Amino acid sequence: MKKLIIALVALLLAGAAAYWYFHRDSDKAREVVPEDATAVAVLEPAELIQSLGLKEDKVKKLTMNYEDILEAINLAEPVYAFTTEKGLTGIAMNVKDAEKLLKAISVYGFASEEQNGLQWIVNNSTIGCLDEDKVLLCDASTPSAQDALMDVMSKLMSQGKKEVEALEKVDEQEGVFRLSAPLKGIPEEYTKNLPSGISDAILNAGLQIGKKDISLSANLTTDFSSLPLAPIEGTLAGIGPEDPFVSVQFNLRGEQLLPLLREVPQIRSLLLALNMNVDVDMMLKAVNGDVSFVIPKFDLKHPDFLVTASLANTDFLKNADDWDQVHKLGANDYVFEYEGNRAYFGVRDKNLYITTNVSLANNTRDNAKLHVFNSSTKGKYLSASLNIGQVLDAYPGLALMLRTMPQVRDIADAFESVSLVADTPQNLELSIQTKKPVKDIISNLMTLVTGE
Repeated sequence: MKKLIIALVALLLAGAAAYWYFHRDSDKAREVVPEDATAVAVLEPAELIQSLGLKEDKVKKLTMNYEDILEAINLAEPVYAFTTEKGLTGIAMNVKDAEKLLKAISVYGFASEEQNGLQWIVNNSTIGCLDEDKVLLCDASTPSAQDALMDVMSKLMSQGKKEVEALEKVDEQEGVFRLSAPLKGIPEEYTKNLPSGISDAILNAGLQIGKKDISLSANLTTDFSSLPLAPIEGTLAGIGPEDPFVSVQFNLRGEQLLPLLREVPQIRSLLLALNMNVDVDMMLKAVNGDVSFVIPKFDLKHPDFLVTASLANTDFLKNADDWDQVHKLGANDYVFEYEGNRAYFGVRDKNLYITTNVSLANNTRDNAKLHVFNSSTKGKYLSASLNIGQVLDAYPGLALMLRTMPQVRDIADAFESVSLVADTPQNLELSIQTKKPVKDIISNLMTLVTGE
């Protein structure tokens, strides 16, 4: 019996070793990624198809006339996309049947030419390079640059295994789609008001498909210590609607926030205008702790909001009686009238509330011990959610269309909410929650698209 067990273990080990040996080099497209790649994205086609519950016949139906090309590509292996600092952009795929791929391409009028053991296909500025294991697609900026690009591509096709830093960062991510890319390519006008060093940060992300959610996890390799943020304490006293359209929670140090806001011209102008009536600067400086922003319902005609915030002090109320267009409603409750509108605000138990809805203002004052925060937000740096259903129900035209198209309605109704959570200032997770399994939603969508 002992010998039998040893033999079985040895057989299993040998099988595992053989699988590893034959499988380890099957991903030849990976070897094409340049050493100097600054951004790399990886797609796992087989994993994606399985996660979405796609059937082979549905996939073929979607690809229509390109079925023969799809069959020649090895979808069991990853697809790679990359960009280098010199501007080279490419896509690399593993090939299952090179001869079949060439034949399929020729059907569409693309001739191939052999040079130095490689097959070349040129279509306008796009150049394809193919050997028996892989295909590389790149784009030449001008026709005159094609020769130089072909030389670079030829070297990449034969370079073999190399250590690529961006690719190693991608390997650390999880999901059917993974990415590592620097943010320095983003125009300065979008980053100048963000924390220092953001342009030098690298974004690493992974897309995962669960049973009833689709999530994108991302992290930035930069220092956010200059941001006036802290972990949510979950102790804010305030009240909001049970199922709001938008809910955002974070923890803020107002004294550090104000200088950052003043650096943004539009916000600086707004603060100057508001300070003519209310001492907004002192109010912001007093914020120190959990903050909640809630939009009760999606209503474009009558948008309401509720902001509640923990305060370090209430010094800004000392001159409240002198504020212009502000009327006192209670001990620490006020209404600010502007351009025919009203904003209610006040302080209760060292917690500030601001709202455009008198009912929310009254509830906030009367129920100041109820919590907006739930236990899942505690310790996070950001917790935000959006109710998708309210958006769909808000537009009469859209609602009517959905009623007359049951299949579309079924798909739309399957989506519940979108959430954004930050465990640390560097790590974000964007998730789409669904009421039905993702596979069922995709199946309905495929039926709608293919008409079957």
